[in-house]
Amino acid sequence: MRRISKESYNWAAGSYVDLFIVSAVTQVLFVIGLYWTFLGDTDWVGGPLKVGSNVPILAIGTLPVLGWGMALAIGIGFDKFPLDYKAAPFDPSLISTIAALNIGGQILIIAGILTSNHENLESLAKMGATLLAAQLILIGPLAWRLSKARSAKDNVKVGIWGIGSMLSLPVIGVVTILSWIFVHNDWFYILFWTVILDGFWLMVTFTLILAHFQDRLGWQLMDQKVTGRAFAVFSVLVIIHILLSLFHQSGVITNGIVGASISAPILWIFFVSRPDRIWKNVFAGKQCSAQILSAHSWLLATAVIGIYEGIYFVGESGMFYTRFMLIFGVVIQTVWGSSVYLHEDHNHIEIEDRKTRWISVIMMLTLMTGIIYLALNAGGHLSKINPEIVVAITILALLIAALEFFIWLVRDGIFNHDGWHRMPMYYSNMDNYDLSDDEYFSSESE
Repeated sequence: MRRISKESYNWAAGSYVDLFIVSAVTQVLFVIGLYWTFLGDTDWVGGPLKVGSNVPILAIGTLPVLGWGMALAIGIGFDKFPLDYKAAPFDPSLISTIAALNIGGQILIIAGILTSNHENLESLAKMGATLLAAQLILIGPLAWRLSKARSAKDNVKVGIWGIGSMLSLPVIGVVTILSWIFVHNDWFYILFWTVILDGFWLMVTFTLILAHFQDRLGWQLMDQKVTGRAFAVFSVLVIIHILLSLFHQSGVITNGIVGASISAPILWIFFVSRPDRIWKNVFAGKQCSAQILSAHSWLLATAVIGIYEGIYFVGESGMFYTRFMLIFGVVIQTVWGSSVYLHEDHNHIEIEDRKTRWISVIMMLTLMTGIIYLALNAGGHLSKINPEIVVAITILALLIAALEFFIWLVRDGIFNHDGWHRMPMYYSNMDNYDLSDDEYFSSESE
């Protein structure tokens, strides 16, 4: 793939490949760390799926939400946002820098996990998390320039959701650094999860879901005005959730049910995205990403488990089960599906010819069912199966799903570029662009 000069700014199309490579490498490292944390002969978490010290749980959680998962999301953004806004206010060196910071930060955290020593893990993870935070802070200036580049003529149907996701990145970076500096302070531990996962990643997930169904496939879920109002309500619900969590930690609110506030923004984005319209199109035989559809469907079950945890044992688990479901069943599955769809758009594969990734969807079904069982078991409402067996099955399902995506990423995302085009077919086929006047389409470079 040859990129033309940055002055014409259409070199940005296809820039996702570098960050996809980073994600492929570091997902292997994450699997090793996941095994070492939950199934290995270590005492990191005091037993399967029980929260002990903040450090190991924060370390293993940082890897997907700021490491390899973030690499995929940033790669998608670098490829799509310049096309959406007809501006690329960055150069290739920024992508290389972010890739280096991302992989370097993850390697340091994994090295700390493998030492099985809390002091070593804390030291190495602090350095690694700082590098991961730095990649997000570096994106801040270009996010601001891209947001200012919006015009009344742009066709971005996700609207403020995409802008909000971009502009939040430096904030997420600062919160990450503070959370690791004060890693033994439960206030910052709670702040990390509520701001980064419950707020930021839920916002990014909805952005990708809306971009897929409404922008990419043309399914009319909501108009521009509703999109803006939906974002405002979502922001209020997230802020309320963050404040309630902090007030509970401070002792101002003693009722543990406040943890269930995590479900409010989840339920909001599930219903505001009009699942009835999504499934109407699915039942009508229209094609879409099965992974993104699965992720959207699991939002409802995740919210229900959030309410369950909030009622029965929020003080014990820290909403662990809800967040595990949110990270892998919803967030990562959405990012995986969006990554596959983007690359297949670059390969100009017609939608009806695309393969459904049933292995990943079925494994995620197994994983989410296992987590639901473990939550009900921990709450004292289900005890028919040994939870250790369910833990093993759940982790195995996650590993198989990750392996399936890794194989695709290496085989198709990195090495298979026989039919690859710099411009994805979606943009090449858009009727509302005057291609003769658009510098993006002035020449094709492969």
